Amino acid sequence: MTSALTAHPVLTDEQLAEFDEQGYVIIRGALSPEETQAYRQSILSMLPPTLEIPPVWHVADGRIKPMAGPNVQTFDTPDLLPLMTNEKLYGAACQLLGSTALRVMDGSIGITIRNDLHADQPLSQTLHLDASVPTSADDFTFEQRELQVGGCYYLTDVEPNGGGIHVVPGGHKIVEAEARAAGGGGRHLHQNWKQIKHLESVEITGQAGDFAMLHHLMPHGASHNRNPTARVAYFVRWVREDQSWGEGAKPEPGKYDSDQLAAMGQLGRRLFGVEDW
Repeated sequence: MTSALTAHPVLTDEQLAEFDEQGYVIIRGALSPEETQAYRQSILSMLPPTLEIPPVWHVADGRIKPMAGPNVQTFDTPDLLPLMTNEKLYGAACQLLGSTALRVMDGSIGITIRNDLHADQPLSQTLHLDASVPTSADDFTFEQRELQVGGCYYLTDVEPNGGGIHVVPGGHKIVEAEARAAGGGGRHLHQNWKQIKHLESVEITGQAGDFAMLHHLMPHGASHNRNPTARVAYFVRWVREDQSWGEGAKPEPGKYDSDQLAAMGQLGRRLFGVEDW
């Protein structure tokens, strides 16, 4: 297979420097307008016309998180699965992770409708990390093969105060400095980095079809949507196959059915671990 890392670089030197300094980068036009509209409609069609929200879905402060089942957030149905095998985003992840042998994961959905409460609070969710480092570990290694990159597709235009993801510019470096300064147990600061209340964040805006890609040590959180347009997002993450904590392991045999395998394509079957790199 052609190496996206060497043959098809996606991020410019300036964007790579931006990711290194800021801890995130916006990849414009990851989807075409036609693709974006189709995926947005597919996700919005999950909302029951009666607005009877299933009990297993998570709902808070205007944030609706559909769930495929109890404690199952991944939507990897054939119609949505190609969002996890996007070649442009794979190429960018290859550059950041320093390898072409990657695994893809997440596949969760977020719908944020207008919420007029808590006018003095920009965030509807506390800043936190979704690091690929288990909480059973006492410390991060900070090596490249520990790194996870991920984020979300904006499937709607996200203007200021439109429910965009909040990040802390340079936050990945702040997390590393604080964890190292702890002299042991840095993974467990701030309740395992799930309650980060001492840092200031900014909202990432973008156009439908853009993808916000974050470092796994980037503090981030959901924001209130004060605008009429519901924000629709789909989340994806990548790790190296040899990821330090085993996140790149192969799936259990038979996890995917024939329709899913067909939707994956060759790149997807390798990203999901069905075929070898």
